[in-house]
Amino acid sequence: MKKHVFWLYIVIFIVSSLSIWKGGEALRNQQIKELRIDSFEQLNQLASVLESAIAKYQHMPTLLASNDRVSKALRDGFESDINQLNRELEQINRITEASDSYILDTDGLTIAASNYREDASFVGRNFAFRPYFKDAIQGKPGRYYALGTTSNRRGYYFSYPVYEGDSVIGVAVVKVDLTQFEKRFANQHYEFLLLDPDGIVFSSSRSNWLYRVLGELSHTELQRIADSQRYFGKSIEKLAIVYQKPFDEKSQEIDMLENTLINGVEVLQRQSFLRMSRPIRLLDFKISILAPLKTINEEISLWRAIFAGGVTITGLLFGLALLRSRMLRERSDANEMTRHNQAYIREVIQNTQAGLVTLDEHHKIESFNPAVEKLVGQPLAPLVGQPLDMLFQPYDKGTPVASSQDDLLTVANDLGIKVLTCEGYLCYSDQAVAVEMTLCQMQLPNRLSYLVTFHDMTERKRFEQDITQARIELEERVKERTFELQDANTRLRQEIEEHKGTQRELIQTAKLAVLGQLSAGLNHELNQPLTAIRAFAGNGLKFLDRGQYEQAHVNLQHISQLGHHMGDIIARFKVFARKGDVQQGPIAVQTAIMGALKIMTPRYKEVGIELVVAEDQDFIVNGDMVFLEQVLVNLLANAADAILEDSNNERRVFIKQKATQDQIVICVQDTGNGLSEEATKHLFEPFFTSKSSGLGLGLGLSISQRIVDVMGGQIVAQNLTKGGAEFCVSLPRFKHQSSQSLIAEEP
Repeated sequence: MKKHVFWLYIVIFIVSSLSIWKGGEALRNQQIKELRIDSFEQLNQLASVLESAIAKYQHMPTLLASNDRVSKALRDGFESDINQLNRELEQINRITEASDSYILDTDGLTIAASNYREDASFVGRNFAFRPYFKDAIQGKPGRYYALGTTSNRRGYYFSYPVYEGDSVIGVAVVKVDLTQFEKRFANQHYEFLLLDPDGIVFSSSRSNWLYRVLGELSHTELQRIADSQRYFGKSIEKLAIVYQKPFDEKSQEIDMLENTLINGVEVLQRQSFLRMSRPIRLLDFKISILAPLKTINEEISLWRAIFAGGVTITGLLFGLALLRSRMLRERSDANEMTRHNQAYIREVIQNTQAGLVTLDEHHKIESFNPAVEKLVGQPLAPLVGQPLDMLFQPYDKGTPVASSQDDLLTVANDLGIKVLTCEGYLCYSDQAVAVEMTLCQMQLPNRLSYLVTFHDMTERKRFEQDITQARIELEERVKERTFELQDANTRLRQEIEEHKGTQRELIQTAKLAVLGQLSAGLNHELNQPLTAIRAFAGNGLKFLDRGQYEQAHVNLQHISQLGHHMGDIIARFKVFARKGDVQQGPIAVQTAIMGALKIMTPRYKEVGIELVVAEDQDFIVNGDMVFLEQVLVNLLANAADAILEDSNNERRVFIKQKATQDQIVICVQDTGNGLSEEATKHLFEPFFTSKSSGLGLGLGLSISQRIVDVMGGQIVAQNLTKGGAEFCVSLPRFKHQSSQSLIAEEP
C-alpha cells in the first residue's frame, strides 16, 4: 500500500510539473507579445527622433557654401577674412549645436573651422581622403560616417561644394556628433543599436557594443572597411550572440554573452533580448531595439518555483517536528551554560581596574564594582537606586546623559550605534575626578540594562591644558609675524605697480619720439596722394560736365585706391602708437618686418637710404607683433641716424633672417661708421646716446632690450668687418603642440 501511495505522489508531481511548465510557456509568449507591441512603438519613436534631429543639419553645408565670406576666404586667403570666418563658424556651431563645421580648399586642406581655438583644431589638416570631400569636389552633395582619428568621436558628415561661377573652389562640411543621442536614450528600459550598411554597430546605448558586427563579414569586406579609415584603430569583432530564433515576422529572440560586474568581479552571463529593427532611410542605416526578457523570464521562473516551493515547505514541516525535540534538549544545556557565564562575568567585573556601573531599564544605578569606589575615595552604597547624574556630570552641560530611556535611544540613533561616550567628573566626593564615561546598551534575557565604564583622565587633562596654552602662544606669534609680512608684501606690490607704470610710459615716450622723427617723411608720403587726388577730382568734374562718365569713373577709381593707400599708412602708425602690455603668441617674422617697413619707408625715401630685405623664410616666433615692430622700428631708425652722420658712406640698410633649432634671429645691418668702444659699453643703458645733441632720448635700445627680454629672447650688437654695425634680435621659435603628419588626423 505504501508503495502505491509513493508512486501516486510521483505521478501527481510529474503531471503538476508538466502543467506548470506548459502554462508558464503560454504566459511567457503572451507577455512577450505585449512587450513587442510596446517596443515597436518605442522603435518608431526613436527612429523619428533620430531622423528629425539629423535632418536639420543636412542643409547646413549648403547654407555655408552660399556665404560670401566663405567664398572670399577661399578665393583671396586673407588672414583677416579667415579669422572672421573662424569666429562665424564657431558661433554657428554654438547656435545649431552641431559637432564641427569647417571649410576645405580644392586640395582638401582645412582653411577655417569652428574648433580653431582647440588643440585638436581642423585648421591646416587635410581631409582629401574622405569620401565626403571627393563627392563634393565633383559638384555633388556628400555624406559620410566615420570615427574621428584624433578625438576618437563618432560623427555623421554632410558636405556641399562651394562655387564661384561654374567652378568649385572649396567644400563646406558639417559634422554631427551622435553621442548626444546616445546620452539622450541611455537610461531607457531597452537597449538600442544603430547599424551602418555593413551591419557594424555605429551607435549604441552600451559602449562595449560599439564597432561590433551582428552578422558575418568576409575578409574582403573587412579589408575595405580598414582601407577607408572609417573606424581608424578599432578592431571589428562579432557580438557574442549564442542563440537566436524568430518570435514572429517582425522580431527575434536572441541570447548574448555579456561580462557583468558582480561584487567587483567580472562574470560572463547570458542575457536574453527581444530584437526589433527598422531602416533609417535618411542615413542609410538600420536601428534596432533590444528589449530585455530578464524580467519576464524571472517572473515565469518564480511562478514555476511556487509549486516546487509548496512541496519543499511540506517536507520542511516534517523536518521541523523532528527538530523540536532536539531543541528542547539543547535549551537545557544552554541554561546551564548561562549560569556558568554569569558567575564568570561577575568575577571579571569585581577584579577589573576600570570603574563599572550598571543601570536598570529605568536608568537607575543598580550595581558597581570596587574600582569606582577607589576613584571616588568613599563607599557608593547610598547611590543604589539613584540616577546616574548623582555620581557623574559631563563637561558640556548640553551633552545628554541617560536620565531616561528616550534620551538614550535618541543619542544612540544620532550616533548610529548603541554606545555613548563623553568626558566629565565624578562629583560624589569633595574633590571632582576627571573621567571618560562610556555608556552602552546591554540586551539581557527578559530585560534591558546598561553598562557604564569610567576611566581616570586626571593626567591626560593636565597634559591637554599644557598643550592648549602652548598652541595659543604659538598662534599669537604667527599672527604677529603674518601681519608684518602682509604689510611688507603690500608695500612691495605698490612699488612693482609704480615700476610697471613708469616702464609703460617710457615705452610710449620712445614710440612717440620715433613718430616725431618720422613726421616729415609721413607728410611727404601723404602729400603725394593728396596732390594726385586733387588732380583726379578736378579732371573728374570736367569729365562729368562733358558727359564723359567712363573717364570720370576711372578717375574715381584712382581716387579710391589712393585713399586706401593713405588709410593703410595712417592705420599702421595708429597701431604702432597704441599702448598695451606684451601679449605672447605665434607671429610671422616677415609680417612684423613688413609692418616696421611701412612706418620707416617714408623717412628712408626722404633721406635716400636703400632698404634690402631678405626673402620670406616663413619663420614663426613666440612674441607680440606690435612690440616686435617697435623693436625693429627702433633699430631701423638708429641705422638711418648712423648712416646720416657720415655722408660719404654708402646709404644702405640690410634686414636678414636666420634660424637655429630653437631660435629665430633677425639682423639689421647698416653702412655707417660702426659703434665706438664707449658706445659698446653703455649701449643698452637708459638715457645713453651717441647721437648728436637733440637727436634722441637714449631710451630706444634700453626699451628694446626690455621688450625682447619679456618675449624670452635677447638683443646683441657688434661692428661688421666691412664697416657699419649689426644689431641682432633672437626670439624663441614657435613650436606647435602636435607634429603634422602626412595625412592629417581628424576628430
